[in-house]
Amino acid sequence: MKTLLPLAAGVLALFSTSGAMAQQAIPNGTLETWAQRGLSESPQSWLTLDDVIAEILGPLPFSTNTTVKSTDRRSGSFAAKLETQNFQDNFPGFLVLGTRIGNSNTLGGGIPYTGRPANLQFYYKMTGPASDSAGVQVALFKTVNGNPEVVADAFQILAPQAGYTLVTLPLTYRRADTPDTLQITFASGLAENITTGTALFIDDVSMTGTVQAARNPALDAALTVYPNPSPNGEFRLSSVANPAVATAPYTISDAAGRIVRTATAAPLSIAGGRPVELRGLPAGVYLLQLNTPDGPVTRKLIR
Repeated sequence: MKTLLPLAAGVLALFSTSGAMAQQAIPNGTLETWAQRGLSESPQSWLTLDDVIAEILGPLPFSTNTTVKSTDRRSGSFAAKLETQNFQDNFPGFLVLGTRIGNSNTLGGGIPYTGRPANLQFYYKMTGPASDSAGVQVALFKTVNGNPEVVADAFQILAPQAGYTLVTLPLTYRRADTPDTLQITFASGLAENITTGTALFIDDVSMTGTVQAARNPALDAALTVYPNPSPNGEFRLSSVANPAVATAPYTISDAAGRIVRTATAAPLSIAGGRPVELRGLPAGVYLLQLNTPDGPVTRKLIR
């Protein structure tokens, strides 16, 4: 087991390198739902150190018990207990949002996510020596030319707390893009000398608030939509000076915020008149959002 120490020491960094596609809620953010995976019971929609080790070395003949279901919770019936255990070396517990490990170059989990939240919010308590510390990392990514680019991120050391404590961790935005992936990682030990028995309890994880994307006047000016209004629901997008704008992937939502149309990137050759149609939908105002390489561009479409 001694050969796993570099893995345990580096897992938090590894869980920040993969991309995915789009949805909004954090699944099982309350950590109420658990299922049997191998020899251990694990929270659905989250990965543990056992999952990482099993992916690299194959099915384990034992459970590390570094992440377990706990009835010592803040609300509901259960919380996740991450506890540093000793297997010749000390191994911290990990809790990583997602349902897949990825390949050897992208071990990160993550879920599809297209919001721009202001904060990561959760409750935690931590027992163990004051010299030890736990940690949390959150990151939003956008896949650009097949590579994940950080849209926003945050990291915080968690000190021992005797009772459940609310943490509201603000995200620092680095790009104006709409992200496509959300990753969250908790670890029970980050101090230089992590200590067996240090336990981090996590409950009620959520994303709160909204950060609006900064508008780019040059991108806005590059796009023309015609006809608008369109009585029959047929529109065309044009951006001859910057073909990547009119041909970018898009979503269209109605006045209630429901997504009614989506499209992947179109060939640059149709940047002079890309068709968009809302036929069959009720008359009203719709919001078009194009996710261009240089940031989002939005337009109201009047049907």
